[in-house]
Amino acid sequence: MKPLHFLVVVFFLMFTFVVDAQECTILKNNSFTYKLAKKEVLVEFTDNEYVEYHQSKKYYIKSTIEWVSDCEYYLEIQETTLPNFPFQKGSKLHTIITKVKKNKVYYTSSIIGRTWEGKMTKKKD
Repeated sequence: MKPLHFLVVVFFLMFTFVVDAQECTILKNNSFTYKLAKKEVLVEFTDNEYVEYHQSKKYYIKSTIEWVSDCEYYLEIQETTLPNFPFQKGSKLHTIITKVKKNKVYYTSSIIGRTWEGKMTKKKD
């Protein structure tokens, strides 16, 4: 492959896989759900707070958000009532949004050496 063709392919691939920051604005001031052990978890984002509700709001995890960009943030756990939750107050979780497709947000998160991929679905207004 000629060097020019190679560069064109590389640039095409770079721009194909970059998430548009405009799409990530869907997170702020919205609610989402995701599945954990076949149970629905409700997630609420504001500009500076993140709350996860488990078992129909019986338990919660409250965190502050530090936005790096519209597509990347850190959560610092502030309070939780979720039984056997493995992380303590002050633990930081890092999340990068990898794709937004319609009302679905795909992400990669990591905390204390654990990394996983997930998907949240925006709740209807």
